Amino acid sequence: RTPREQTTTMKVNPHEIAGGDPAGPSAATCRKLVVLYGIGGLSDVGRHAIMVGLEKNIEHITVITEYPDMLDDENWECGCIDGHTNPFNDEAHASKLTMVKIDSWKNEQANLVEHFHGADAVISCLGHRQPGWKNKELVTKGLIARDGNKQVITAMKKANVSRVVTISSFGLNRGDKTWPHWASKLMRLFFLTFMRKARKDLQAMEKLFYESSLDYLIVKPVGIGED
Repeated sequence: RTPREQTTTMKVNPHEIAGGDPAGPSAATCRKLVVLYGIGGLSDVGRHAIMVGLEKNIEHITVITEYPDMLDDENWECGCIDGHTNPFNDEAHASKLTMVKIDSWKNEQANLVEHFHGADAVISCLGHRQPGWKNKELVTKGLIARDGNKQVITAMKKANVSRVVTISSFGLNRGDKTWPHWASKLMRLFFLTFMRKARKDLQAMEKLFYESSLDYLIVKPVGIGED
């Protein structure tokens, strides 16, 4: 496969990203998966990817995050009727999961490559496009799409892992006519005003993947929801 970029004109179902239709590596060819998530709407997809990976009978999932306690939240910023429970607390799933807690993607993570050995694919959900007032930690710690994925790409190359799905946003780049809709122009305006830091971070992240030799898929959702 060649590197691809996808802009969807409707809400992205997080289940599709992990399940292989249309965005993610299929369960039939993916036995071991690495999932990374942070905080914010885009990152919440990572938490759902863990659950869907288990539903698809992925043999083992390694989760790398600064925020393992977020899996204890009942509400994952989504519309799931039954809510959520931490899969690491479920005896049926615990043996298939490994949690790797890091301190900050702003710091160099020693031995990160060890967690990528033997993986068939990676789902990286470290991006964020919401203003900092919703998550104050983004102001104090900074955005991590570029810094985190830079380390992820390096680790993947060292571990000989090539397949990766990462999440960005529509309306990010000037002249992007993938989805010629007024909402793209509005989102572009947001990125040029009070979401400037998020725009620069996501653009820098995308550039890393464009310049890499990885078999990447960049998903650019309009909205993210269970429907």
